[in-house]
Amino acid sequence: MNTGLHDIWNLAWKLKLFRDGHGNQQLLDSYSAERLPVIKNVIETTDQLSKVMGTPNKFAQALRDTLIPMVSRLAPFQHAFVERLSELGIAYHGSPIVEGAGKRYFDDSMRGGQGIRNRFLLFLDNQAEPSTKAAANELARSFSAVAELRFSPHRGTTLVRPDGYISYQSHESNTASVEAARSVLRRQTTPSASEERAA
Repeated sequence: MNTGLHDIWNLAWKLKLFRDGHGNQQLLDSYSAERLPVIKNVIETTDQLSKVMGTPNKFAQALRDTLIPMVSRLAPFQHAFVERLSELGIAYHGSPIVEGAGKRYFDDSMRGGQGIRNRFLLFLDNQAEPSTKAAANELARSFSAVAELRFSPHRGTTLVRPDGYISYQSHESNTASVEAARSVLRRQTTPSASEERAA
């Protein structure tokens, strides 16, 4: 069930951007690149668990019945199990629309009604240089239909997708990191008229 929910979560925002004229073909194609490996892994894991749980071998059954209760009490196993079951540990490294690890973005700034709201969020260090802030403001203006700028107490530049995964992240807050975020946005969206003029 979680796999299906994550499939919908991954696809819905991409279809919306495309339908509204803000997404491109590469954005749509990224669904297969990101989700098919996850689905394949779920099927393989389910197959392996079915074989372990349904083994007719008496020795394997005794081993299974002894080891599973012992291992399942260990905190690292419980944490890994919950993360795997919830699929919150999934990352989209290698996706054509992600630069970097592609991990889920967890931050307190997303609480209290200030969630993603179906937009890309560009988080910039609130201590960044004025020229960097100006570049970030220009990026947000150019992509105003799909992106929003938010200042953060955390060092660096982070572009978060509408599904909560990181498209781009740098530990630096400078004009180069903002331009790198712009490049990642360009890769998957249809730019506005002002963005096209700037290109």
